[in-house]
Amino acid sequence: MRIKDFCNVRIGHAFRERLSNVPNGDVMVIQPKNISAEGVVSFGPGEPLKTNASVSKPLQPEDVLVVNRGRFAATVFDLPDTNTWIVPSSILVLSVKKESVLPEYVACYFNSANGQRMFRRHYEQTTVPFISAKNLANMDIPIPPLERQRSLIVFEKTAKEYARLTSRKQELLKRILNDELRIESQLP
Repeated sequence: MRIKDFCNVRIGHAFRERLSNVPNGDVMVIQPKNISAEGVVSFGPGEPLKTNASVSKPLQPEDVLVVNRGRFAATVFDLPDTNTWIVPSSILVLSVKKESVLPEYVACYFNSANGQRMFRRHYEQTTVPFISAKNLANMDIPIPPLERQRSLIVFEKTAKEYARLTSRKQELLKRILNDELRIESQLP
């Protein structure tokens, strides 16, 4: 099914000048660097950026955010709605308009190997590869029944959690080994 048949696609906010942090700003900004290849939104120290931009279309819960320049990654916006959130124009915003399609499934598909191949077939190349809003809207993705979408979403969450826990376990084992080697080197 074509993306434009079940989503409204729009470009993120176009900033007129370089994006910089305004400490007392009232609009929060999610940048492409905040969205990982696995579809996780995370912020470093001093983030998210705040700005005072006038916003006509803030992010809504369950909007799908697609990093569309240089690399392609997607996530579902689910941060607290007590603040006004926006994204820059290097992120496309998809608002799912059909109940037969789950936003989490769309993000899951985009982040999958098949989704990444689809992006490579449709991207435009300048200095940096990118997907235009028009090209994204015209792409076809398979839409299984809702129950199948839900199972794929649960499977993806389980795989992400397994990867996170495995990475954490490796960190802990390395730390234990380093501590043991440090103790050994201190013995007479």
